[in-house]
Amino acid sequence: MSIPSTVLSRIGIPLLAALAGFGFAQALTPNPAAEELMMRLERQDARMEALARRLETQAASPPVAPSPRATVGMDLSALRGELRELLREELRTAIASVDDSPVLEKAPAPPPPPTPENVAAFEKVDRMVEDSLASGSWGRAQIQELRMLRRQMTDAQYMELVRKLLTAINSQQLRVEERGSPI
Repeated sequence: MSIPSTVLSRIGIPLLAALAGFGFAQALTPNPAAEELMMRLERQDARMEALARRLETQAASPPVAPSPRATVGMDLSALRGELRELLREELRTAIASVDDSPVLEKAPAPPPPPTPENVAAFEKVDRMVEDSLASGSWGRAQIQELRMLRRQMTDAQYMELVRKLLTAINSQQLRVEERGSPI
């Protein structure tokens, strides 16, 4: 099947002309990214010229006194020796003041004896843990009761019960029925 040349000339030539026109338009249209890049370069150039002018004016201004670091002829070894001597004197003074004052070591105060309220709360929770061990489950009611009685126990009593409870849970003697923390 061949394409008649008249159809090809009617469609092909205008199509070719349109493509060529589009190509020329693209080539001659300035690229916005290139324009922005040129503007940025011009701004950078202006900044560099301003910096160069500032440097020229600073070079023409009278010189400022040199910094201590730039001082020529400074005897660093003598300075280090003086500094070492000052430090030795300060250390002697500090050690002498520490030796003169007796060191008072504060022994931690023993915790106060448990009150009857502490003992009652501890016994109630301990009994609850023992009952839960017998039944094999630890539920919402036990968790709430433990949390409520926590304020009435000493830290040592609470830690003893928590240790007992967590040991039973870890050894699978006690099954936690509630999601979240068992204590």
